[in-house]
Amino acid sequence: MTLQNIVHNPIYAGIYMHGRRAIDPRRRIAGRTSTGKVTVPMEQWKVVLPGRLPAYIDEDRWRANLARLQANRATAGTPGAVREGPALLAGLLRCGRCGRKMAVHYTHRPDGAVNGYSYGCSRARSDYGLPRCQHLSGACVDTHVSAALLEMLAPAALEVSLEAATAIEAERARLEALWQQRLERATHAADRACRCYRLAEPENRLVVRTLERDWEQALVELERLREDHDRFLASSPPVLSPADRDRIRVLAADVPALWHAATTTNADRKQLLRTVIDTGTGSVIGDSEQVTVEIGWAGGHRTGGQLVRPVARLEQLSYYPQLAARVLELDDAGLPAARIAEHLDAEGFHPPKRFEVFGSQSIRDLVQRLRATTGQPGHRTPTPPPPGRHTWWMSDLARELAMPPVTVYNWIRRGWVTAHQQPGTRRWIITADPTERERLRELRRLPPGYHTRRRWHPDLPPTDRDDHAAKAKL
Repeated sequence: MTLQNIVHNPIYAGIYMHGRRAIDPRRRIAGRTSTGKVTVPMEQWKVVLPGRLPAYIDEDRWRANLARLQANRATAGTPGAVREGPALLAGLLRCGRCGRKMAVHYTHRPDGAVNGYSYGCSRARSDYGLPRCQHLSGACVDTHVSAALLEMLAPAALEVSLEAATAIEAERARLEALWQQRLERATHAADRACRCYRLAEPENRLVVRTLERDWEQALVELERLREDHDRFLASSPPVLSPADRDRIRVLAADVPALWHAATTTNADRKQLLRTVIDTGTGSVIGDSEQVTVEIGWAGGHRTGGQLVRPVARLEQLSYYPQLAARVLELDDAGLPAARIAEHLDAEGFHPPKRFEVFGSQSIRDLVQRLRATTGQPGHRTPTPPPPGRHTWWMSDLARELAMPPVTVYNWIRRGWVTAHQQPGTRRWIITADPTERERLRELRRLPPGYHTRRRWHPDLPPTDRDDHAAKAKL
């Protein structure tokens, strides 16, 4: 707290001030005279006299330190302090759906090292109990923004930026000339009001009071214009000298090598990003793998782009209907799973998650699932029926119940169905008469997670489920 007071106090920069603190009546505690003090903004101080006291640092450095402290605060409008984690857009990325700052979620290995990270927006869920806005992998977003940064800092793009800076400087010079004219007119009006006041006879009190009021209004207007001019100078971009431009051109050629160097830390990369990027916005299109990203650069320029994030299921892919139709078409043509995977890779289809190409087993599972859920027969030679009455192969029962075969296999492992493996082939044979099939259909209609939440046993009739769950809980 002592260091905070030293750095924030204007005396540290040699500034004499009055009115930095005020009394807020709403915060006063009865009987305690020292309570209720608040710090007011610098624009509301009554007296500000720079250079009146011995200074430890200059005024510009003091203001820069205050700006850095404000930016390091973990508030909604600031990016926060730079951390050592690998997430480059921590504090900069915002949700494209609600506009809130997206949080970083790290996963760690048993040895404590970072295994991966992601960006997520859970503000609606934490505040109102609503579903989470969106969640996306962090590596793909950081890669996209890093590529955009290096492209923006390339020599060709840098020359365009320097030309734009020249145009901005010319516009600033034009506005500065207008400001000087306004200040000159206000100064002339204040001087004229002063001369009129001093030339008036003291006996004419009414005239003197009127002239004094006019002089005071002219001085107030002049002071207001000077303050507005100071704010204009502080907000407009600085002028680059020819030496600065040459130095920027030389450093631009070294930025890619510096960015990928092993000696460059994550904190260094984040600091460079925050120098040229003000904010970033990410928005997932529906629940698909498509993500739109908008980057707000320092100076007000904004660029947009689109990237692909890893997803968990094939059904989340935006081209899943085309993929499913193409897989069934190639399977009907009699191609094996390996050839189907090669065709899909050549045609630009990609699996979910982080895999680049399809595998043979994933194609076989997809074909089996599509045949089971859509009811479309394949071109393969039909297998003979299993031996025994009311018996089914696992894939045939899955098709009969309109469910994935993997779900039937999970039921076999849990003991929810009566099944055994055929000697020699080790294929599963399930015994299910019409009554059993109806029970399995009813089991299939239960919501996901029902069994773990209610501790329900599949052999119990529907009317006894709640009683059994209550007894199991006791």
